[in-house]
Amino acid sequence: MGKIVGLICLFILLVGCEVNIGGQNFYDQINEIEQQMEAQDWEEVVIKSEELKRLFKKDKWKLQFLGDEDEYESLYEAINKLIAAGKGEDEANIRMELSIIHTYIEDIYSL
Repeated sequence: MGKIVGLICLFILLVGCEVNIGGQNFYDQINEIEQQMEAQDWEEVVIKSEELKRLFKKDKWKLQFLGDEDEYESLYEAINKLIAAGKGEDEANIRMELSIIHTYIEDIYSL
Protein backbone atom coordinates (compact mmCIF):
# COMPACT_ATOMS: atom_id res chain seq x y z
CA MET A 1 0.00 0.00 0.00
CA GLY A 2 2.85 2.38 0.86
CA LYS A 3 4.49 1.79 -2.51
CA ILE A 4 1.28 2.66 -4.34
CA VAL A 5 0.91 5.91 -2.40
CA GLY A 6 4.55 6.71 -3.12
CA LEU A 7 4.10 6.06 -6.83
CA ILE A 8 0.96 8.21 -6.91
CA CYS A 9 2.81 11.05 -5.16
CA LEU A 10 5.72 10.72 -7.58
CA PHE A 11 3.33 10.76 -10.55
CA ILE A 12 1.59 13.90 -9.24
CA LEU A 13 4.95 15.58 -8.69
CA LEU A 14 6.15 14.75 -12.21
CA VAL A 15 2.88 15.84 -13.83
CA GLY A 16 2.90 19.02 -11.76
CA CYS A 17 6.42 19.81 -12.96
CA GLU A 18 5.24 19.67 -16.56
CA VAL A 19 3.07 22.74 -15.97
CA ASN A 20 4.89 26.02 -16.45
CA ILE A 21 4.09 27.54 -13.05
CA GLY A 22 3.74 31.21 -13.87
CA GLY A 23 6.28 31.21 -16.66
CA GLN A 24 3.61 31.92 -19.25
CA ASN A 25 2.85 35.23 -17.52
CA PHE A 26 6.44 36.29 -18.09
CA TYR A 27 6.39 35.19 -21.73
CA ASP A 28 3.13 37.09 -22.32
CA GLN A 29 4.62 40.23 -20.81
CA ILE A 30 7.75 39.87 -22.96
CA ASN A 31 5.54 39.58 -26.05
CA GLU A 32 3.65 42.74 -25.08
CA ILE A 33 6.92 44.63 -24.68
CA GLU A 34 8.09 43.41 -28.08
CA GLN A 35 4.84 44.58 -29.67
CA GLN A 36 5.17 48.03 -28.12
CA MET A 37 8.79 48.22 -29.25
CA GLU A 38 7.79 47.35 -32.83
CA ALA A 39 5.22 50.16 -32.65
CA GLN A 40 7.99 52.39 -31.26
CA ASP A 41 5.76 53.35 -28.33
CA TRP A 42 8.64 53.88 -25.91
CA GLU A 43 6.46 55.12 -23.07
CA GLU A 44 4.43 51.91 -23.25
CA VAL A 45 7.65 49.85 -23.44
CA VAL A 46 8.71 51.37 -20.12
CA ILE A 47 5.26 50.82 -18.59
CA LYS A 48 5.18 47.17 -19.70
CA SER A 49 8.77 46.69 -18.49
CA GLU A 50 7.83 48.03 -15.08
CA GLU A 51 4.86 45.62 -15.07
CA LEU A 52 7.36 42.84 -15.77
CA LYS A 53 9.34 44.00 -12.74
CA ARG A 54 6.18 43.91 -10.59
CA LEU A 55 5.45 40.41 -11.89
CA PHE A 56 8.99 39.38 -10.93
CA LYS A 57 8.54 40.76 -7.40
CA LYS A 58 5.16 39.05 -7.05
CA ASP A 59 6.52 35.67 -8.20
CA LYS A 60 9.99 36.00 -6.70
CA TRP A 61 9.33 33.19 -4.21
CA LYS A 62 8.57 30.82 -7.10
CA LEU A 63 11.69 31.90 -8.92
CA GLN A 64 13.76 31.35 -5.78
CA PHE A 65 12.28 27.89 -5.39
CA LEU A 66 12.73 26.87 -9.04
CA GLY A 67 16.00 28.56 -9.96
CA ASP A 68 19.29 29.25 -8.32
CA GLU A 69 20.24 32.59 -6.81
CA ASP A 70 22.35 33.66 -9.77
CA GLU A 71 19.48 33.05 -12.21
CA TYR A 72 16.78 35.04 -10.45
CA GLU A 73 19.16 37.82 -9.40
CA SER A 74 20.45 38.11 -12.98
CA LEU A 75 16.85 38.12 -14.22
CA TYR A 76 16.06 41.05 -11.92
CA GLU A 77 19.16 42.89 -13.16
CA ALA A 78 18.16 42.30 -16.80
CA ILE A 79 14.67 43.65 -16.11
CA ASN A 80 16.17 46.82 -14.64
CA LYS A 81 18.44 47.19 -17.68
CA LEU A 82 15.38 46.71 -19.90
CA ILE A 83 13.60 49.57 -18.14
CA ALA A 84 16.65 51.81 -18.58
CA ALA A 85 16.95 50.88 -22.27
CA GLY A 86 13.25 51.66 -22.75
CA LYS A 87 13.67 55.08 -21.17
CA GLY A 88 16.61 55.69 -23.50
CA GLU A 89 14.64 54.39 -26.50
CA ASP A 90 17.56 52.06 -27.20
CA GLU A 91 16.05 49.43 -29.46
CA ALA A 92 19.19 47.28 -29.69
CA ASN A 93 19.58 47.03 -25.92
CA ILE A 94 15.86 46.41 -25.47
CA ARG A 95 16.09 43.44 -27.85
CA MET A 96 19.20 42.15 -26.11
CA GLU A 97 17.70 42.41 -22.61
CA LEU A 98 14.44 40.79 -23.76
CA SER A 99 16.48 37.91 -25.14
CA ILE A 100 18.40 37.58 -21.89
CA ILE A 101 15.20 37.75 -19.84
CA HIS A 102 13.57 35.11 -22.02
CA THR A 103 16.59 32.83 -21.56
CA TYR A 104 16.56 33.21 -17.77
CA ILE A 105 12.82 32.52 -17.60
CA GLU A 106 13.32 29.44 -19.78
CA ASP A 107 16.19 28.22 -17.58
CA ILE A 108 14.32 28.81 -14.33
CA TYR A 109 11.11 27.11 -15.41
CA SER A 110 12.71 24.13 -17.14
CA LEU A 111 13.41 21.08 -15.02
